[in-house]
Amino acid sequence: MYKVEKALNNNVVIAHDDLEEVVLIGRGIGFGAKENDVLDTEKADKVYKLTGKQDSSRYQTLLTMGDEELFKLIFEAIELIDELTAHQVNDRIVLSLTDHLLFSIKRQEERIEITNPFINETRALYPKEYQIAEEVVKMVNQKYHIHLPEAEIGFIALHVHSSIYNKSVLEMNILSEVVHQAIMMIENGLGISVDQTSLWYDRFVRHISFCVQRVIKGESVPDQDDFGELLKAQYPLCYNVAIKIVKMMQNKLQRKVYDSEVVYLTMHINQFEHYSK
Repeated sequence: MYKVEKALNNNVVIAHDDLEEVVLIGRGIGFGAKENDVLDTEKADKVYKLTGKQDSSRYQTLLTMGDEELFKLIFEAIELIDELTAHQVNDRIVLSLTDHLLFSIKRQEERIEITNPFINETRALYPKEYQIAEEVVKMVNQKYHIHLPEAEIGFIALHVHSSIYNKSVLEMNILSEVVHQAIMMIENGLGISVDQTSLWYDRFVRHISFCVQRVIKGESVPDQDDFGELLKAQYPLCYNVAIKIVKMMQNKLQRKVYDSEVVYLTMHINQFEHYSK
């Protein structure tokens, strides 16, 4: 049983008990609800918990920064995310998306431009989440009569992925940065321009993603010493770029990247060189 703090609209209520603060979503749950009214969670379709005093305090601060219509819009966005994904969405989406959208809209109102240097990497790494984020931004733009830039789609996609797979946005930003720097190394090392709409780019991004996951878990791929020597002899430029990427990854991740990764990176890099001719 929870006590009402505030009814945002007929379908969304912020409430609390002695231990935690929650956001309750359900058809008609907020109709006529007043402060300190007691609510039964069985009437709620969704219950989002704000875990810990820090989250609760942060959310209370955010509530002072926007009007009721804005928070109604944010919860409609959360419901949209919930509908478009087949996975369970983490409760922290309430805090993270509220925080992000509040400041996104504020930046638009103040005509502050924002860039997202990892937009292509985010689109390639999280295509489904990116599509969901596009729908969220489209809804916000239509209902709030603004135009959030494409950069915001990338940022929101990270929040969506984080809420589904319980990964930190910081961890995902590191992965995007690794991919971004690897592509720059390939372009500079081979003197080519990588087509980021190509099949080879998508395959490379997926490979880097799995590689980073292996490194974080301390796993390795099977050694290919003989094949590695062959690649080194036949494609020395690609092999050299692969070694530089491995060193960059070790520096970014602060973990050992096994030499066997060089072989697989070289093969992917060679694809870029081959199809750029």
